[in-house]
Amino acid sequence: MKPPMNFKALPKIDLHLHLDGAIRVATMAELGDELGIKLPSSDPKVLAKFVQVDRDCRSLGDFLKRFDVFYPLLPFARTQERIAYELCEDCQRDNVIYFEARFAPALAANVKFTMEDAVVAALEGFRRGQRDFGIRCGLILCCYRSISVQENVETVKLAHRYRDRGVIGIDLAGDENQFAAAPHAEAFALARKLEIPITIHAGEGGHPEHIHEAVFTHGATRIGHGVSLQRDPELLKAVRDRGTVFEICLTSNLQTCTVPSLAAHPFKKFLDEKVRVTLNTDDPAISNITLSDEFALAAREYQLKPAEVRELLLNAAQAAFGEKSLRDDLAAKIHFPAGDPTGD
Repeated sequence: MKPPMNFKALPKIDLHLHLDGAIRVATMAELGDELGIKLPSSDPKVLAKFVQVDRDCRSLGDFLKRFDVFYPLLPFARTQERIAYELCEDCQRDNVIYFEARFAPALAANVKFTMEDAVVAALEGFRRGQRDFGIRCGLILCCYRSISVQENVETVKLAHRYRDRGVIGIDLAGDENQFAAAPHAEAFALARKLEIPITIHAGEGGHPEHIHEAVFTHGATRIGHGVSLQRDPELLKAVRDRGTVFEICLTSNLQTCTVPSLAAHPFKKFLDEKVRVTLNTDDPAISNITLSDEFALAAREYQLKPAEVRELLLNAAQAAFGEKSLRDDLAAKIHFPAGDPTGD
């Protein structure tokens, strides 16, 4: 019997990772004290019970209310810079060689702290983190379904302004069942005009039509989650032929009740049908996971073969938002360590 795969030893790539969902619990506690913001506890062990969920969570509401606890910490330069910097360290520890973190500047801003302030602070954290930990990363700015069209247009303009300083793409996040993407078409038309890469949260808990709209109307080359694709065989063929990449987040989908069980998740179906899928963490601090954990979970549940693991890693390398030279370099780094059971 072969020993289990050593996923921590594998060079990995995380393409779907929320910056605010990556804040360490200990950091929340320290920032609460420093900023004079009252949290349920200043003891990280106690605070964890309020901000983290475990693998048995089965409620979207229960998952989302965790963010409410620490959102008052976000509109500060020291918060954004620190989360970004520490995320570089956490990813380096898990042998993640490249990641793309995303956040909505509009949700991290207030009257005294602008959207641009938030972007500048996060990019500074990434600049220092890449230097200190030898990792590479990029920042995706999220438009948000429930805010004004003008704020989302401003988000796209910000992405364009900071393209040469670390911003690599645009996303659309928020509750797709309550807020349609169509009203924000102007923002995505601008992103296409400015040639900013686009990923969109679609089909997480909503209808497959949302995926069709994201890809064929708004120009998304990647889809966040996309679980409902399994309900539309014709659309599955269309996006497969188009090469659309699906950013799959297994633990998150379980915890938010997007799927009732891993057995019901379409991840393996997508992989078998040659849809370009990747594995990602989504909100690693809230879910209390690493990317190695996600690969181990997928390998156990779906009996992944080494060739399938390689395919997932290469899909991520080739789907990164960045120059071709970056993608080629990442792909060249996808290898299995000598003697590792994943190597054959």
